[in-house]
Amino acid sequence: MQFKKIISTLTAVVLGCSTGAMAIACVDKDHEDTSNVVGDIDSAYNIPQDYCRTYYEVFVRSFADGDGDGIGDFRGLIDNLDYLNDGDDSTDTDLGINGIWMMPINQSPSYHKYDVEDYYDVDDEYGTLDDFKELVRECNKRDIWLQMDLVLNHTSSLHPWFLDALESARRGNDPETDPDLSKYCFVRGEKAPYDGGTWQQVSGTNYFYLCNFSTNMPDLNLKSEAVRDEIKNIVKYWLELGVKSFRLDAVPWACANSTAYNDDNEEFWTWFNDYCDEVGADVAADKGWANDDIERYCYNVGEVWTGSSTVVSFYNTGMSNFNYGFGASATTGFMGAVRGAVSAEGVMYNLQSIQTQILNISDYALLSNFLSNHDNNRSAGTLNDEVNIKKAAGLYLLAPGNPYIYYGEEIGALGSGRDENKRLAFSWGDWRTVSSPGGADFRGEQTYGTVKSQTKDKDSILSYYRNAIKLRNRFPEIGRGVITSYAVDKDGQLTVSKDLRAATGVTGIDGLADVNSLNKSIAAYKLTYGDSDIVIVHNLGGGKATVKADILAGYKMVGELHASGGVVRFSTSNVLTLSAGTVAVLKK
Repeated sequence: MQFKKIISTLTAVVLGCSTGAMAIACVDKDHEDTSNVVGDIDSAYNIPQDYCRTYYEVFVRSFADGDGDGIGDFRGLIDNLDYLNDGDDSTDTDLGINGIWMMPINQSPSYHKYDVEDYYDVDDEYGTLDDFKELVRECNKRDIWLQMDLVLNHTSSLHPWFLDALESARRGNDPETDPDLSKYCFVRGEKAPYDGGTWQQVSGTNYFYLCNFSTNMPDLNLKSEAVRDEIKNIVKYWLELGVKSFRLDAVPWACANSTAYNDDNEEFWTWFNDYCDEVGADVAADKGWANDDIERYCYNVGEVWTGSSTVVSFYNTGMSNFNYGFGASATTGFMGAVRGAVSAEGVMYNLQSIQTQILNISDYALLSNFLSNHDNNRSAGTLNDEVNIKKAAGLYLLAPGNPYIYYGEEIGALGSGRDENKRLAFSWGDWRTVSSPGGADFRGEQTYGTVKSQTKDKDSILSYYRNAIKLRNRFPEIGRGVITSYAVDKDGQLTVSKDLRAATGVTGIDGLADVNSLNKSIAAYKLTYGDSDIVIVHNLGGGKATVKADILAGYKMVGELHASGGVVRFSTSNVLTLSAGTVAVLKK
């Protein structure tokens, strides 16, 4: 990739002080050294060509309409790619993402499209395969990697495979040996099965099929060799068309029983991810983008909506998994720390623990972080405050791993309740109009504004997201680094969390807040990538915080974020001062 410079400016308002190009120094009335130790402020992007990406989850139907029928489509997405990434690092008007997760795009009878009728075609509402191919080309120009939602747990009840299976059932064929019935999970008996799961009787027969999500979405039999042969063809087809990886739906339900991570699930997903890696490597070699920064090709991400220990287990199958212990909750993880429900130090210490576990499984493992997605109420409604929205954004965008931004999150979009309300039309605020899914009945106001109203506001949520993503694009350590969590000791000195916990005997997510109350609101951590590291310190609290930081001797300020004004200062005496809602980024 050719890196370009971003035009950067350093502005400072200093009363009674002298300013220089790289540092601002002054002495306050109490003769305290308050020099702001500033490092190289060159803003050139440095993005390795690997699977560590800043992803944007887009519901194509609600994003942008390109043909005037009110329904979002590929043409609308193509026409508005410049909003996401204009391919020019020297501009500051795009969001700066470099990955897109497309929710299901296959032919489907529903608005959400998680019930696939045809795995080899795109939905007519979204356009044609030629439109999709153009989307791939335009994304490649901008270094955007496409991740496609692939639904393998079930199909639509209108899928030809299932229609054939129904005919076989009506003919009384054996579910164990019939090639059509064996693609799904059919049983035959006088009564519905009682060994778990949800079963539906085929009308007029004594056959039942497994349908854990809906009677319209029958579960595939993923142990079937015929099904696996079809899956191999599907994977190869889309990777050759230019998809880089897959988001995998309903991962624990693939071979469901009472345990999410069971032997059958482990076997299937290991087989699947190994095959994706094999085909992905061949495609990369053929298309000329193979490189030494990639340790696994077609690095997928799974939906494992369970506790952290189960999420970690699924890394054994060769994929990343969404970090549900840190997203989608008002009382835990990133949003819990911002809302004060749990300590900031405890959250980052737990994040370190999870990263350590997954790196012990594979050295290419990446966390996949988010605040909310299409299955959850919008994070802006949970946080319920513009400053808190920005604080949470800074926390998960600057954490190790891949952040996933749910479309509209960057402008504080609201939506809760029924499923359609979580997929409302994107708020452009101009001639670019698109309709929400039928059935949406959200009555709340979109109080934080539109893309148009936020674009020129340097203090908007959108501007904050853009600035945070710029930091990710400048410093590869942020996404790829190994985390070391810091804490504040009783003397106000920044130290390694693990060491302070060992010295004090304190455990638990909130424990160190009793050692120093700053641990409730200060999230501080180092990210080490190769022979380089970067330190990030967030003040999630409501007041100014001052931290002694001898551990950061030799570091310089290279970036900062502000949720609501204020100052960020790192003195020559290693004292870090952070106004409420600010973030300091430091590097040697």
